[in-house]
Amino acid sequence: MKALITIGCKTDHGGIIILGDPSFLVEGKAVHLDGMTHFCPKCKVQSRAIASNKGFMIVGGKSIVAAGDTSSCGSKYLKISDLAVMDNGSSRANSDLNPIALQRNSFVDDESNFYDEQIQLENTNGEPYANVEYIVTFEDGSICKGITDNNGNTERLKTETSLGIVSVDLIIDSNCNESCSCGE
Repeated sequence: MKALITIGCKTDHGGIIILGDPSFLVEGKAVHLDGMTHFCPKCKVQSRAIASNKGFMIVGGKSIVAAGDTSSCGSKYLKISDLAVMDNGSSRANSDLNPIALQRNSFVDDESNFYDEQIQLENTNGEPYANVEYIVTFEDGSICKGITDNNGNTERLKTETSLGIVSVDLIIDSNCNESCSCGE
């Protein structure tokens, strides 16, 4: 049996999964799907998930990533829970848990013809990723780099057209320890 990968899971290269599909939750955390990305601090690249169970458990037309699956940089996904697992065509998940908001977006279209968004980044306990470097990648390939504020908020993300966000990646300092606020 393989545990499902959700927001908050890590990779063996030190990457932290912060993207997931909220239509399928495990312990209130969105599952990570085939093709979703994360930043790999070891390889210094945007790495794409490769689900080994193609077509087995589908959410929004994409397979769910499981523990032991790899990403495009070669990192392996590590589980944080055995609450939802898959094995020989069966799955189980506890759907009685309340979802928690890991990202809060506020989208405003103002009269200056630009789009303005801000994202609050939190760990699975609802604590903000304060003063942590991040990279936001938009659907047109453009990126925005910055450092979150004390409340885990990104800077205002302004674009001239309505662009979807493909990924938000945290860049965690390899010198992190238990006393830092990054959640590592």
